[in-house]
Amino acid sequence: MKNTKGFTLIELLVVIVIIGVLMSYAIPSYQRNVIIAKRSEAHSAILHLASAEEKHNAVFNTYTTVIGGTGTDGNSLGITAGDFLNSPDYDYSIAVASDTGYTITADAKGNTQINDNFGVNCTSMTLNALGVKTPLDCWQ
Repeated sequence: MKNTKGFTLIELLVVIVIIGVLMSYAIPSYQRNVIIAKRSEAHSAILHLASAEEKHNAVFNTYTTVIGGTGTDGNSLGITAGDFLNSPDYDYSIAVASDTGYTITADAKGNTQINDNFGVNCTSMTLNALGVKTPLDCWQ
């Protein structure tokens, strides 16, 4: 009897099928977790901006739409264009209105956050001075 070493074609095909099945679960799960992490980063940035707005209001008795600037002139929050403002995933803006005070909006760049929450479109998330978060499903 000949002593041969190696794998048969059937054994290799079985291994490839097993790897394929594992990857069919692993890749979507990984992609979903990346999207959730990006959304959490946007939540953090929005809350940081809200905190800066409240601090600005406490000092100057007014809200502002200007994120950058010195923060000492009463016209800006004084947040430098660093970390979250240069996000590759979201654009942040602030609108000031007399009825709600302010509304902070995070708009996803491109299609990175579409249907990221089991069918809920989280491409635009907002928080206003009254603490109203929309869409609510994107904040959970």
